[in-house]
Amino acid sequence: MVYIFGYGSLIDADCRQRTFPGEQAYAARLHGYQRYWSGLKGYNDRSAVVISPEAKASVNGVLIPFDEAFLAQLDQREAGYDRVLLKAEQVELLSELPQPAIKIYVYVAQEYWHPQSDSPILQSYLDVCLRGCLAISEQYAREFLLSTNYWVSHWLDDRQQPLYPRAENIDALALEQIDSILNDMAHLAELKPKP
Repeated sequence: MVYIFGYGSLIDADCRQRTFPGEQAYAARLHGYQRYWSGLKGYNDRSAVVISPEAKASVNGVLIPFDEAFLAQLDQREAGYDRVLLKAEQVELLSELPQPAIKIYVYVAQEYWHPQSDSPILQSYLDVCLRGCLAISEQYAREFLLSTNYWVSHWLDDRQQPLYPRAENIDALALEQIDSILNDMAHLAELKPKP
């Protein structure tokens, strides 16, 4: 079975369904990579999370079963990223896979830079990532926040009018839980936007 390691919005089932219809995802951790907030090539209005090789780092995410016949379509969705074939020992399985992994791919940013005032971290995008993590556990959401670098003051609270196109169907209870976690993370206290 071929899997894609998703470490951002693809952790979230609703968001993932737009790219991987009907597929489950399985908690995993990727070693040897660091997650960063970065401005996006081709999108001047927002930042997203990207990863880059870093020997002593790791990031949590999900393994998504994928039909290799659709890799060209996924490559198009992930423009500005390189698809990298991972070694089995780089991936720590945190849940049982339905079929053993023959290949595991991940998308790595071709370049990345700190978010700027014209390419902020969008709360609506972060909400999607954290909702996906919370479907696994609260600790998984906390790990996402702690294993992501380049948190900056260019962080926009766009919940009322989401700028992230896949931010839909996030219920009030999930938002309350997300805010509780964010308020509890000391390293984000001065950066988090006021509603």
